Amino acid sequence: MFFFRRYATYKRFNGNTSSSSYNYLQVLTSRKVAYFAAGSIGFYVYNLHEAPYTHRKRFIWIPYSLEEKAGDYSYQQIKEQYQHQILPPSHPLYRRISSIMNKLLDVALTGENSEVPNAQLQHLRNLKWEINVVASEKDPPNAFILPNGKIFIFSSIIPICQDDNGLATVLSHELSHQLAQHSSEQLSYKPIYTLLSILLCTITGVPAVRELLTLGFSLPASREMESEADRIGCELMARACFNPESSIGFWQRMSQVEAQAGKSWEGLNQWLSTHPATSKRIHDIQSWMPELNSIRDSAGCNHYYDFQQGVRNFFKY
Repeated sequence: MFFFRRYATYKRFNGNTSSSSYNYLQVLTSRKVAYFAAGSIGFYVYNLHEAPYTHRKRFIWIPYSLEEKAGDYSYQQIKEQYQHQILPPSHPLYRRISSIMNKLLDVALTGENSEVPNAQLQHLRNLKWEINVVASEKDPPNAFILPNGKIFIFSSIIPICQDDNGLATVLSHELSHQLAQHSSEQLSYKPIYTLLSILLCTITGVPAVRELLTLGFSLPASREMESEADRIGCELMARACFNPESSIGFWQRMSQVEAQAGKSWEGLNQWLSTHPATSKRIHDIQSWMPELNSIRDSAGCNHYYDFQQGVRNFFKY
């Protein structure tokens, strides 16, 4: 339990007593602070955007160029770390992942039913997409897509995926983060969390303010983005003629792996995680299935051969 620290009063030479908290009150009620607060609120409202598919309101002010540079920086670090473990494009696993990813990108970036804003679509189309399959059984099962279009998938996740539908579950989820601009959203909020933690720590004297903000705002926002990526990803799977119901089996297998590794985020532990509890993810997907099956039926998946023939290749090698 945290307590506010009582600020000591001090005595001036003229005999008047004052409290440092009173000085903070004067600053906070000044006209300049009022102007800054009004401007900040206006800036926040102006930069509220609607997320595709889920229509959630979120705050994004980071330009595409900055988001892409952040991706470039991370890419260089990761590529240097795993450069000797990345499989060549001629490898069967690379070709398998490439085939799945092309179908997902095709429905996400060129499909008629895309709900992604035109500016975001154009930005994603202009990226130099690249697949990096990391051959490593020692690293935890993982996959991610950087904001610059660089895809990393570790071979340790392949046994959990089992088949193409499992791989599509992972890849569509990661692609959904980019469609929904979750990287930009996280970058947009970072300065706010930093300023708030400094301000509140200065006023209250509570050293754990940053941790409280993380627990109260940052982690719940991250879990919401993960759930949103699950929803968008399942819809992409359905439109690309994969079976979204297979994602339930993937998360069940992932839950078993987490339990064996002692990293299950169920119960109270889920509030300390950036990801929602796996049981919640499974329950959510099950509740979406009627709509997802309807989307898959309307996508003309009975003519799957024709769909395959028209898929664009997003990867040049």
